[in-house]
Amino acid sequence: MSINSSNSGQEPTVKIPGVAGLRWDRLGPLSPFIPVIVIGLIAAVSVRGFATAPNLIAVVQASAITGIAAIGTAAITICGRFVSLAVEQQAMTAAFVFAALILAGMPLAVALFAVFVLAAILGFVQGYLVSRGLNPIVTTLAFGSVLFGVVVWLADNRTLTLSDNPMASIGGGLTLGIPNQALIFLVLVAVGTWFLSRTTLGRQIVLTGANDKAAELIGIPTKRIVIIAFVIAGLLAAVVGILVVGQVSQAKSDMFRGLTIDVVAAILVGGIAIQGGEGQLWRAGLGAIVLTMLSNIMLLLGIDAGMRELAKGILAGAVLLTITLMKERGK
Repeated sequence: MSINSSNSGQEPTVKIPGVAGLRWDRLGPLSPFIPVIVIGLIAAVSVRGFATAPNLIAVVQASAITGIAAIGTAAITICGRFVSLAVEQQAMTAAFVFAALILAGMPLAVALFAVFVLAAILGFVQGYLVSRGLNPIVTTLAFGSVLFGVVVWLADNRTLTLSDNPMASIGGGLTLGIPNQALIFLVLVAVGTWFLSRTTLGRQIVLTGANDKAAELIGIPTKRIVIIAFVIAGLLAAVVGILVVGQVSQAKSDMFRGLTIDVVAAILVGGIAIQGGEGQLWRAGLGAIVLTMLSNIMLLLGIDAGMRELAKGILAGAVLLTITLMKERGK
């Protein structure tokens, strides 16, 4: 296989034996998923139970929580601020606050409003600090640690259990045989894709990530855009917290352990440029589905949890390396 480009300003093409003039810009967005599609097809014919409708629905449902959080965090990545490392702490905070308000007798609408307002404030604070030049990794890691400590301290390290759960039908119910969590996830994927590609604010997020100094020169308020990206991530982390409480009727300190790592892996596997400026929110959602699908295959094959986590890490690293090599070759 060879890649040719001319000086005429045309897009480079990929020459593959038997395929003439395949355009690289058409192949590139799909290339991170080609190996996974192949694996999925092989699993469908070789792994017993994988291709059944209940199992495929279970894969989408299992990917919903990671996927929803990844869509929000991808907004931070695309605007050029890497990721938030406080995703699981924000989701946990939303879960505890929601459960506490319901236990205190608050109406559902009031409890939801309060959780989302708090989530927006938490996202605003992180976004403000990062927009002023603080390192996003250090800032969000420290913020998450403080947030976790405060919530666990206020809850006295107790598990809050809802005997009457007003979100049970949404968090754990079905619509036309499809889990509601999965439906919410798919709706958010569609809305997120439309938002980033079809709205002025979405395009400003992309331009800020591509070159924030150039974006400022054309009048884009880049600091405000960074804050908005963090607020979006905070709101979707709150959605995750509320949905899980609806599903399990509990809020506890370890209920989202590992969520941040899964979100970062989903973003990488989705092929979103870690340096920002390109990518689509739907790719973070698809990355979450890919990771869940591979975990499901390994579970059906009897592979233990440690090896499944190792495989996810290797896959994320391999995709990141592939994207880097693609960019270098395309220069």
